[in-house]
Amino acid sequence: MTTSFFYGNSQFVLAQEALAENSETQIYTPDYFAQFQPNTAADMVARLPGFNLQDDDNEERGFGQATSNILINGRRPSSKSSDASAILARIPAETVTRIEIIDGASLDIPGLSGQVANIIAASGSLSGNWRYAARFEEGTEPQILEGAVNLSGKRGNLDFVLGLQSEQFTFTDTGPEQFFDGHGALIQDRTEEAAFQLQLPQIDLNLTLNRLNGDVANVNLSGSLRNQNQRIVENFTGITDSQTTGSSDGGAGRDDVQYEISGDYASDVDLFGSGGRLKFIGLYNRSDIDNLTVFNLFLEDADSQRREFLRDEVTTELIGRAEYTWSEGAPHASQKDWAFSIESAFNTLQSTTGFSVDGSEPVDDFVEVKETRVQANITRSWSLNEAINLQASLGAELSEINVVSEIGSADTFFRPKGFISGSYAASPTYTWRGKIERKVGQLDFSDFVSTRNFTDGNANEGNDDIVPDQRWRGELSLERQDDKVLSGTVSAYIDFIEDPIDRILFESGIEGPGNLDSATIYGVNANTTWVMDSIGFKGMRLEASGGLADSRIEDPVTLIDRQVNSTTLWNYNVELRQDIPNSPIAWQANVSQSRASEFFRRDEILDTQFIRPEASLTFIHKTLFGLQWSLTASNLLNFKTQRERTVFGPDDRTDEILRIERFSRQRGRRFSIQINDTF
Repeated sequence: MTTSFFYGNSQFVLAQEALAENSETQIYTPDYFAQFQPNTAADMVARLPGFNLQDDDNEERGFGQATSNILINGRRPSSKSSDASAILARIPAETVTRIEIIDGASLDIPGLSGQVANIIAASGSLSGNWRYAARFEEGTEPQILEGAVNLSGKRGNLDFVLGLQSEQFTFTDTGPEQFFDGHGALIQDRTEEAAFQLQLPQIDLNLTLNRLNGDVANVNLSGSLRNQNQRIVENFTGITDSQTTGSSDGGAGRDDVQYEISGDYASDVDLFGSGGRLKFIGLYNRSDIDNLTVFNLFLEDADSQRREFLRDEVTTELIGRAEYTWSEGAPHASQKDWAFSIESAFNTLQSTTGFSVDGSEPVDDFVEVKETRVQANITRSWSLNEAINLQASLGAELSEINVVSEIGSADTFFRPKGFISGSYAASPTYTWRGKIERKVGQLDFSDFVSTRNFTDGNANEGNDDIVPDQRWRGELSLERQDDKVLSGTVSAYIDFIEDPIDRILFESGIEGPGNLDSATIYGVNANTTWVMDSIGFKGMRLEASGGLADSRIEDPVTLIDRQVNSTTLWNYNVELRQDIPNSPIAWQANVSQSRASEFFRRDEILDTQFIRPEASLTFIHKTLFGLQWSLTASNLLNFKTQRERTVFGPDDRTDEILRIERFSRQRGRRFSIQINDTF
């Protein structure tokens, strides 16, 4: 039976009769999380057995259909600037009355499938949480300016959540690099040091008005400032007469100001005599980015060289969306739910770039891109019986992309989209889920802009004719739910992609992003939680996740199938944690690693690998001086990055190998401390 929601008495209320009929709904009360002493809803969701938190798909155009598997009081968050973890981190744990795990296919929210966590939180008096973190790493400046404060409260019918946070990230990579000729002979020795710094303060405010008549209004405001700097210093010595000796100093800086205003208003509107609800959503997002890249080259017995590349961008996104949901059954029973949505979006990019050599007058380029899009979907959710839930959606989008330039043009596209998904509860423990979907990808407007990479000495030409990819996606998963022993999901998927975006060669002789004919990506993912109390290890849990994948695309240079550029081939993450019974002490060990496919350009192949896993060990005291303390030692297995770049010539990868570049970069071991508390 489908679970539905209604609002009254200024609070969210779940229809208890519908909940009782939904045998798949599982409820976790605060008592379940007591052993972990969580500070935020994010801490609670992280301990749900077998639940894998996921964000809205970054490739989803506009708001589209929901893919994030969290709801807050039965509602889908209407913000795009905050991910699921950030939203949950702003909700104090003490305000959470329960968390419900619901079958996404049973809801009248288009796009949801699999397990969905519905966080039921009740605002009251002023409460909140705070976090402070510091990190110390070999060879890197200490990071001591990271923290967050979140407040929530209620005044009358108005609930508010305010979040302030400051993120900081600094690291230094050092290591050797060597150049070889096409026969494997060493021709140049190098040492390389890379440093990266990021400061990211952010503020978020959510206001929710619950009216006595059941109407609900939300307003979300967010803003952030990003300051990012990167520097790579190289010293090189020529081994053969054909190679140079000297040094280089490259740096890149980015300043980003971003803000978002969004909101929604939902009201009961009975259009079909069955308790319908109408919701309006609006969003405006703007980002102003300034990038400056500088590269200085110093050669023995030669004049120094200096190159600068300036890139200023302003991007905006304006979305308006209306949703209407109704039921064929009695009001709020929702045995057969319908949802209709229509959305309009207007996206823009204004980019100014300038390239100069040795202080010369910059060569400027201006690109303006505008996209107007309208899409509509109708979705039906229904329960065949207590074990089987189905959801089907049919829709389409009409879009126009206009590149405002001397040679630019406007292109119009009509794209059908939709899906059918279902779940079958084979038993109280096992559930099968499946989904077939037609999707339209999101364009990255930066693909329209030409760029330069001074470190590798190559360039990318912007493409005015690039179009979004389209794909058929199929998924099948088996889910086991048993919070006493073993919970988890195993999923297999395959994507058949039309117009995939890869690398192509333009008439100018410079390459850049462009559409190819087709591609296929397929793989399997799994996540599991093993509660080990049943075998005598009280308070211990083993959580593991990972995946295997492969892909195929016809290479535009060799015309032979290869893997899609930089797709994940395999990954894993394992966490072992024990909350020692009758003690405020906990410990946690983590190990993770991943591998991506090679990146192919017209005349080179880039292969990046992570050598040895990233491993860490954490000790937690939950009540020391009334605070929760976490001490973590990271990079215990001496994790490092290796890269091999193979350069061909004189034309492309069908020619002989000109040079092979190999480097190894290594970060230092790290120690971090984090302090949390609630108030």
